[in-house]
Amino acid sequence: MGRLGIVAGGGELPFIGLKEAIRMGEDPILLGLKESDFDPNVEPSRTIQVHLTKIGSILKLCRKENINRILLTGKVRKDLLFKGLKFDLKALSILAKTINRNDHPIFLAIAEEFEKHGIIFESQKKFLSPLLLKQGRYTKKKLSSIEIEDVVFGMDYAKKIADLDIGQSVVVLEKSVIAVEAVEGTDETILRAGQLTHKKGGSVVCKSSKSSQDERFDLPAVGVQTLEILKKAGCRTLAIREDETIVIRPKDTIEYAEKNKINLVCYGSQGKKAINQFQKL
Repeated sequence: MGRLGIVAGGGELPFIGLKEAIRMGEDPILLGLKESDFDPNVEPSRTIQVHLTKIGSILKLCRKENINRILLTGKVRKDLLFKGLKFDLKALSILAKTINRNDHPIFLAIAEEFEKHGIIFESQKKFLSPLLLKQGRYTKKKLSSIEIEDVVFGMDYAKKIADLDIGQSVVVLEKSVIAVEAVEGTDETILRAGQLTHKKGGSVVCKSSKSSQDERFDLPAVGVQTLEILKKAGCRTLAIREDETIVIRPKDTIEYAEKNKINLVCYGSQGKKAINQFQKL
């Protein structure tokens, strides 16, 4: 049996995935992306640093390390394509095959190339399922009827922009879309919305997967850092989608939300009926 390679961007998620993979009996290795904020000193004995833009070199490394499965984790800024980075021939050939430079076509083209070499991309849920939440409210204060309507409204629009492969997040207030995520990422989207709504307050951040999300790529992720941005922007509620959003350190995230009076809700198949149903981890 081959090894699991964890392509690791910035943040805690790669290390959470590493621990879970080891718990499941894997012998994983972190492929730390130099173009991200990945810290190679956290797990040095299990880390090899690689360039995101050097796909040919990554394939050679996978053969050398007997890697036959890949797990994608961590944060990489989407604007890297516009930073003048130098891509190797394999990366350039993959980019040439994509219908556009949005996330999903690029992920698909990379996965297809790796599959030609006997390497498959694993579902992120396989190793990160403990970080997925069921529908309901995870903070104590009940949402008002206006806030509930904003969650329903915002989650619908968030799914629509995700389906268009534009972004995963929208910020809404009183059934008006204040900001839409694109290449700048969720944090900057929230801060931009805060500039427009901070005095009034009460805006809702909605983050959603696609209608038919490919579980191998780019599941939405939130955590304490996300809530810190909400607090800074003066947003009152974070809404995510049931079983489709990775919550980094769920207990700490919920505690931070409670302490800072931020509503945390998980939107699911029951829609608005379940938004105010209190849930415990």
